[in-house]
Amino acid sequence: MKWKDVIITLAALGAMAVVSLWAYRHVTRPPQDLCRVCDRPLHGGVTYRLELRAGKEDACCPRCGMHYQIEHPGAVKKAWATDLSTGKFIPAESAFYVEGGDIEYCTRHATFLQHEPQGAKVREYDRCLPSLVAFRTAQEAEAYRSQHGGTVLSYQQAMERVKAL
Repeated sequence: MKWKDVIITLAALGAMAVVSLWAYRHVTRPPQDLCRVCDRPLHGGVTYRLELRAGKEDACCPRCGMHYQIEHPGAVKKAWATDLSTGKFIPAESAFYVEGGDIEYCTRHATFLQHEPQGAKVREYDRCLPSLVAFRTAQEAEAYRSQHGGTVLSYQQAMERVKAL
């Protein structure tokens, strides 16, 4: 009688282990990938990848990634921007950027008015604004600019604008 209880218990524990492993691998979990700079969720079309000495980190947008590069000089070995047209990573230094278009990728779900116990507060500064998106070619950047507004910038110009804010 005792062996029967032990076998049933082991079988039940084994079944629970198998179900737990299956659930861990196959059940959809909320994404845990957050921007290294501002802790917002990453956005596939505008992610900015930083190759650091200790591995790689992703920022939610080129503006956040460039802020990190400026604030940690020498820490970044190479930077990659996501080409908004293709969704593929391209070298950040060779990309063309559009700053200030009418689409805000990082902040589109954020509220500019925050309600607090003391009253309402308007957000005056956001690290991700004005928006900054990358393109492989100047022609693609110009096409985006003509449709959504903003200014086309080189990598160096974009870095200077990020430093200024």
